[in-house]
Amino acid sequence: MAINAKIGGLTKVEALESLLGRLPKNHPDREFLEIRLYRASAGIRGESKMINKFKEFYIDEDFQPVWDLNMEIGNWAVQMDGLLLTNRCVIILESKNISDELHFDAANDEFYKKTFKEGNKITLENPVIQLKKHIRFLERWLKSQKINLPVTGLIIFTANQCEFHSKPAGASICKTYQMNQYLYHILEQYPQEASSHKISKIKKMILANQIPFKKSPLCEFYHIDPKDIKTGVYCRGCKSYSMKRWHKTWQCSDCGFKDSGAAQFAVLEYFALIGNRITNKQLRDFCHLESPHAARRILLQRELIPAGDLKSRSYSLEK
Repeated sequence: MAINAKIGGLTKVEALESLLGRLPKNHPDREFLEIRLYRASAGIRGESKMINKFKEFYIDEDFQPVWDLNMEIGNWAVQMDGLLLTNRCVIILESKNISDELHFDAANDEFYKKTFKEGNKITLENPVIQLKKHIRFLERWLKSQKINLPVTGLIIFTANQCEFHSKPAGASICKTYQMNQYLYHILEQYPQEASSHKISKIKKMILANQIPFKKSPLCEFYHIDPKDIKTGVYCRGCKSYSMKRWHKTWQCSDCGFKDSGAAQFAVLEYFALIGNRITNKQLRDFCHLESPHAARRILLQRELIPAGDLKSRSYSLEK
């Protein structure tokens, strides 16, 4: 997923960490969620490696990189890690932080890895198929904008410990340290022809057509009963849920840590985990607050969108 994508105001990694922290240790979905957290963290690390490596890229022509893309055509929405815009072509950049021995099965159009230590076979989503889908999407979008540029792509495997056992024909796949050389090679295959639009204008058009990253609160997305969620305000000092209102701040009753922003983080946790709207009572129940006035002050501290009359008013994070 894109580095900057948010769920209820939290990054996906923060949201998953929050969910795991608020679930019982013996919850049946814990192992699955821990794997999701590991993969989300690995994906973000991989994207960062790719972006850092691209800082060494240069051509003596007009070019523009674009990172963290969320685009849609009608009901068709895609997320792409990055694009390289040039007058020759557009190159979609997809990072994959997958370790171990990597196999592309051309006969079955499948992708799997074998672990170095145990030799276990693990089938994964084929990144070549994903890239082809993104190429079709971008070709269609460029055509709708009357931009005449060919589209191709490069898949970059960013894990330090990965080894290609096979590669599919007709797809550009490399490791991080090889990325820029592969980009130069791809560009050599396309003639240098001026695009119908300036590259800087195409970039502005793409950025102007970004859509918000949309994901349901994690309890809904992973089918977890909200009643399983531990309530209370999180303490960054001792990682308990024992923060209490103390004058104009919050203080942990276990370790004494003070944090004036603790309640605001709890509001973001609620949106990320429980629901897209929150009422005064729901905030009080979640934060163990007794005073409706104190809860109202917390809600008004953020630029939330109110709906309904005063007695039934609820708030959302964004329109």
